[in-house]
Amino acid sequence: KEKMRKLSYFLMLSVSILTLVSCSRVEPNYEGVLMENYGRNGKSDFKVVTGKQNTMWAGVQLYQVPMFETSGDCDGVKINAKDAGKFYVDPVYQYQPIRGKGVEIVFNYKHFGVAEPEVMMDNIEKGILNRIVVNAYREEARNYSTDSLMNNLNAFESKVQERLREEFANKFFELKEVTSGLTPPESMEKAIEARNNAIQEANRVKNELEV
Repeated sequence: KEKMRKLSYFLMLSVSILTLVSCSRVEPNYEGVLMENYGRNGKSDFKVVTGKQNTMWAGVQLYQVPMFETSGDCDGVKINAKDAGKFYVDPVYQYQPIRGKGVEIVFNYKHFGVAEPEVMMDNIEKGILNRIVVNAYREEARNYSTDSLMNNLNAFESKVQERLREEFANKFFELKEVTSGLTPPESMEKAIEARNNAIQEANRVKNELEV
């Protein structure tokens, strides 16, 4: 009887330890997504969860999607106006996943390593979001001539941002802010500099004459 009692105690202790070890908790400001049945039935095998989750069973995995605001940084690229004027953009943007869309993010971007929340957003940025941002600047720039783009920068930036808000939402993210870091063509920079110098020189001569 004593042996049976010890064996029962050992089994209960083992089960308790196994249960504790196999439980995962959804971290604060993350959206937990539990996958069951290895995801064989598609999106129906994924659900949003909170608190502790038992992941000891085969085919069960807990994903954690960060819900906090983060920043993306595209590589700088050249874009062309419709008259072939070349500008340079180096976009930076702020965004965050949309609360309640954790299942869609995990299901659609599982191949980007969403099991590792510390790198998942970097992977999604490089694989999806950066390309969307760069393409928006490239395509919108083709609606302007070189001079028109320089004279309507605010309208251009607003148009790109409006477009990106919609495209990010379609990918289950909310765009907070985006800046282009736009630089005009070198020839135009020189022309602007020459014009500013001419204005300064004219003002200097005018002041001397008044004196």
